[in-house]
Amino acid sequence: MKILDSIISLLKLAAGGICVFFTGLLCGLNPKNELKYRKGCSRFLTSLIARDIIIEGKIDPEAKLLIGNHTSNLDIALMETVIPEKLIWVAKKELGEIPVIKYMLTKTDMILVDRSDKRSVLKMLREIKDRTNRGFKVVLFPEGTRNKINPKKMIKWKNGAKAVAEKLNLKVQPFVIINLPFAFKQKPFRIEKQTIKIIFLPSFNPNEHPNWFEETKAKMQEVLDKEYSS
Repeated sequence: MKILDSIISLLKLAAGGICVFFTGLLCGLNPKNELKYRKGCSRFLTSLIARDIIIEGKIDPEAKLLIGNHTSNLDIALMETVIPEKLIWVAKKELGEIPVIKYMLTKTDMILVDRSDKRSVLKMLREIKDRTNRGFKVVLFPEGTRNKINPKKMIKWKNGAKAVAEKLNLKVQPFVIINLPFAFKQKPFRIEKQTIKIIFLPSFNPNEHPNWFEETKAKMQEVLDKEYSS
C-alpha cells in the first residue's frame, strides 16, 4: 500500500511540475492574463496537499508588506490561493534564469534580487516602492529559506524585510503557516493531505514600533509553539 501511495504521490508531483511549466509558458505568451494563470496553477498545487484550509484573522487591505514563516516551496501557491488579489514576490535572481519558469517572474511584476550585490538590493527597494505605489502587496519570508530540520521553529531572520519596511515606511502584516510541510512524508516518499491553517496577525506601522522586527519574530514563534502543542 505504501508503495502505491508513493507512486501516486510521485505522479501528483509530476503533474504539479507540468502545471508550473505551462503556467510559465502561458505567462510568457500572454502576460495580460498572468494573474488568471498563476491563480489557477496555485489552486491546483494547493489541492494536492490541502485537505482543508482554515484562515484565522483578517487581511488588512492597507497592509503593503506581508511577512511569514517559510515552510515549503508551496507556501507561495498557498498564499496565492487564499488571497485573490495580485501579490508581488521577491525571489533570488537564479530563479529568473530557469527556462520558461522565468516568465512567471519577469512577465508578472515579480522582483528578482541578487543578495550579494548591493546595487541589486537598492534596485529591489525601488521596485518594491513602485509596486506598492501601484497598490500591490509585497510578500517576503524574512528567514530567506526554510528550516528543513524542524519546520516548527523559525531560523534566524535576515535584515532585508526590516530594511524594506522601515526605509519605505510600509504597513506590515505578519502571517503564520501551520501544517503545510507535513504533507510531505518520507521513507517512503508520499503526499498526505493536511488541514492547513493560515493565521494573520494584527498589522502595524514599523516606524511606530522600534523593536518590531524582534518582537514580531517572537510573536510568530509563540503562535507556532501554541499551534503545534495543541
